[in-house]
Amino acid sequence: MNPSIELPDTKNCFKFYELEQVYNIDKVILKEKYLEKSKLYHPDFHTGDQRLYQIAVSASAFNNQAFKTLDNDISRASHLLELNQSESQENAKLPQAFLMEMMELNEAIDEINDDNRYDLEDQINAFKKSGKAEIAEFAIKLDWDNLRMAILKWRYLERLENRLSE
Repeated sequence: MNPSIELPDTKNCFKFYELEQVYNIDKVILKEKYLEKSKLYHPDFHTGDQRLYQIAVSASAFNNQAFKTLDNDISRASHLLELNQSESQENAKLPQAFLMEMMELNEAIDEINDDNRYDLEDQINAFKKSGKAEIAEFAIKLDWDNLRMAILKWRYLERLENRLSE
């Protein structure tokens, strides 16, 4: 007999896996929890009951999404920020100096050629490397204001990286 299942709370990936809500998690334990949930919520185990089957399908999809969120350092930091910021803190502005540097990179991308493509990729990668370190530092310290800024910068860099690869 299959155990009865309930639709999980999909607001908190840490809670779903019964993990401490911190940046530094044990990825081996995360993988174990993911596999446990995969077995519990596998739709094939709940085909006899339409309601349980629908719950299993939804929960299985969330299990995959939650695992991807917590397994990726940037996504995990973003999720921590979402869980800990108030709505009034969401409208942060990037520093002017950063925006000026990004404007220069944007202009360089507009004028891209084979000679400067690799230089631009290197510049963006350097920004991302330092950005990833900042994100980790601020997430570990639970410094939500600076983490929000670091994630905003990261997202900006990802957009530039996508433009460069077009």
